[in-house]
Amino acid sequence: MRNLLAALVLGGTALLPARADAVDIQLLAINDFHSGFPSSFGMTPSGPVEAGGAEYLAAHLDRLQKENPDGTLRLSAGDNISSSTLNATAIHDEAGIAALSKMRLDASSLGNHEFDEGLTELRRMEKGGCHPIDGCALPGFKGASFPYLGANVVDTTTGKPAFAPYIVKELKGVKVGVIGLDYKNALREAPGPTTPLDVEDEAETANAYVAELKAKGVRTIVVLIHQGGGQSGGGLPNQCNNLSGAIKDIVAKLDPEVDAVISGHTHNPYICTINGIPVTQTSGHTRELTRIKLTIDPATGNPTSSAAENITVTHDIKPDAEIAALRRKADEIGQRLLDRPVGLLSRDLTQVRNTAGESTIGHALADARLFATSPADKGGAQIAIQPPYGGGIAGDLLVQPYGNNMPNVVTHGQALRVQPFSNMLVTMTLTGTQVERLLEQQWCGQGTARVLGVSKGLTYTYDNAKPACDKIDPATIKLNGAVVDPAGKYRLTANSFIATGGDGFSVLTEGTERVEKVRDIEAFESYIRANSPLQVPALGRVSRLN
Repeated sequence: MRNLLAALVLGGTALLPARADAVDIQLLAINDFHSGFPSSFGMTPSGPVEAGGAEYLAAHLDRLQKENPDGTLRLSAGDNISSSTLNATAIHDEAGIAALSKMRLDASSLGNHEFDEGLTELRRMEKGGCHPIDGCALPGFKGASFPYLGANVVDTTTGKPAFAPYIVKELKGVKVGVIGLDYKNALREAPGPTTPLDVEDEAETANAYVAELKAKGVRTIVVLIHQGGGQSGGGLPNQCNNLSGAIKDIVAKLDPEVDAVISGHTHNPYICTINGIPVTQTSGHTRELTRIKLTIDPATGNPTSSAAENITVTHDIKPDAEIAALRRKADEIGQRLLDRPVGLLSRDLTQVRNTAGESTIGHALADARLFATSPADKGGAQIAIQPPYGGGIAGDLLVQPYGNNMPNVVTHGQALRVQPFSNMLVTMTLTGTQVERLLEQQWCGQGTARVLGVSKGLTYTYDNAKPACDKIDPATIKLNGAVVDPAGKYRLTANSFIATGGDGFSVLTEGTERVEKVRDIEAFESYIRANSPLQVPALGRVSRLN
């Protein structure tokens, strides 16, 4: 338990004088870096200012570390990669990891986006090496110089953590423990294949490792967690206006030995205190960094006071030259890849939906998935589906004349704008009854209808006047003109996000004989190449009554 002096801290200032030999340390933290090279803006009491960018973040980290050279930890609360610019996506976020390594990050928790390209790719981000298909964008990519912490990310085959649960660093003679956590549903909501992993309860896991650290004599304990909340009605980065969200309940359950919680995921900045524990977050994308100052009693190893603030990553500082050069190199390589031609497009493929909920881009992507996974060695698919949202469609594919000699060309960049998530495609066996349940789940349990793109050959009719979960007459579900047999077995391809139950398509978790060999963007581009100029699929695969 924290000592009496720690309890007499108000507004970030100790009410009793610190010991003469007290130790001051600082935690410099970020969250939701997302390969954060672009500049943006940051909100301050005097209004928005230009802010952000990895080269400026690095410069501010170095500036602040000079105030406490031997007593500083640099930490991240996850989502260091993915969901970033197309240039970064094209080179699989190698430059983002390289930038954080150059910033001398000490540790990071896992976030849901760490898993976007699957566990194998995340291990490559950790250890380095070349992408198995695209090779190395950055020659000699070494991976992260820092550990990823995932105390509650468990390998279901062993029951043990799949990543290091914590680190212990000694600063000025004081041991500091840092526990890393992802949020409970992170793998369910991550597009990439994550099996055989599971994520356990955040607070229960943290408390178990707090006990382990205490047994090792560690009394200053920090939690990095990729989960957060938000201020009511917004709020500036150093305010705490009626904080709400999952982070409140999690922190309320933590062992009081925890001395600071650095959160993320919700991209809402705040500096709050819950049960005497400072809880922080920035808005992400390098707009701010968090500084937490802890004063520690060396006799007990416990902090006696704390003060936290979010600092805007302003541009009134000389940017880090090495990271600026890395940014230029990454942009050049990424743009070269984005400009690579893939094939030709006959007419626009758009997300515009007809009355049945069909779109030309949805069906075209489903056709591409069927094309790529129908070979026996790729899964033997007979049906493929394309979700409209999570891990799904990110834009239209429009006719864009490219010079005078290549009209209607589709570049890798244009294809990637449509499919930027790098989902793996999962081909599985379902019964006809399960196919029917899948189609019903477009409405069943959904807040709004999620009409899937379906591959050519699959047709069905739904009655919009009927209740959710009972809109489709099974006799209308046909594959290549034959009614789908409820007891028959069918090979179906879905992206890994919904294949693990995402977006409410829970029936897909029951699929058997699963095969994962193709990524969504590879399927789309191979389909364009093989069918160039790509024609617009006819609508009418889905029919609506009422």
